[in-house]
Amino acid sequence: MTSLKRVISEILLSRDFQVWEEEDFLFGRKEETEVVFLVLPDLDQDQVSRFLERFSDFKGSRIIVTLEEVSPSYEESLGEGTYIWDREAVEHEIGRTRLEKVMGEPDLGLVDEISADDYPRVVSPEQLEDAGIEVGERIIRPIIDMADVKEISSQTIGGFRHRLELVPYYVFNYSAVLHLDGERMLSKSGTLSINALTRSVEPWQGGVETVLVLELNHKRLEPMIDSEEAEILAREEVVRLHTYERELIKDEGHATVMERKQVSPRIEDITTEAMGLYYLPVWCVEGVHGVMIINAGTGKIISEDYYRA
Repeated sequence: MTSLKRVISEILLSRDFQVWEEEDFLFGRKEETEVVFLVLPDLDQDQVSRFLERFSDFKGSRIIVTLEEVSPSYEESLGEGTYIWDREAVEHEIGRTRLEKVMGEPDLGLVDEISADDYPRVVSPEQLEDAGIEVGERIIRPIIDMADVKEISSQTIGGFRHRLELVPYYVFNYSAVLHLDGERMLSKSGTLSINALTRSVEPWQGGVETVLVLELNHKRLEPMIDSEEAEILAREEVVRLHTYERELIKDEGHATVMERKQVSPRIEDITTEAMGLYYLPVWCVEGVHGVMIINAGTGKIISEDYYRA
């Protein structure tokens, strides 16, 4: 067994895979997950083609390990179920396994990305209601996958580590009556979301597609606040959003008087409707030049921070 194969074996064993070698190929199995490796320190297209042809009917994942740098477009050209572990990826996995031994806590790695055992079912909020299904938690459907994220991050921060996290949001519909000097003026309504980790309140885009489970390996983050606290934050935000000053002009006969009056909803008169707990998928990317967070539901970059030279 070559030294590079030994490294891959150690990575698999750290995730409790059974590992064995047949001919020039390395195999791994854990419960229902199977994987076969072609280990090529120097990438050889002829060997890659023979590998893909030989294991075209393989039920598990096919992984090509190389010490050369490989573009995301090349990996994408290999087809579904085939992955590339290049030098940076392998080096990172070696560091991850060592850190886990020191910290005593598992972290998401390359092996986790191929061992997800849940499958997606895409449904709209309307379909859930029509079916009479009451779902307390929903996941916003991702529109970009690992290949997309690798391509985006490779062009900016030189991404080498990519993990998908689910951020919890409580969602509320609201309606409020605005008053001026105790008199009812008009009504306002809308939808707000509360980040259950940061407590920040944000507008909510309705009509999003949801999935009940995800095919991609991910880490679900647990809420730091409950629904009752989130509702209080939503009510406070409604007051902030719809409070403003209005100029009133009064004719006093000999003079015109201008007054500034506050228009505002009364917090006790605000009605809210809890829409449940939604999980927003975000890609967290570490790179050679910095870190990046991408909204997987829209494909937009949330933040991008570069390391100082």
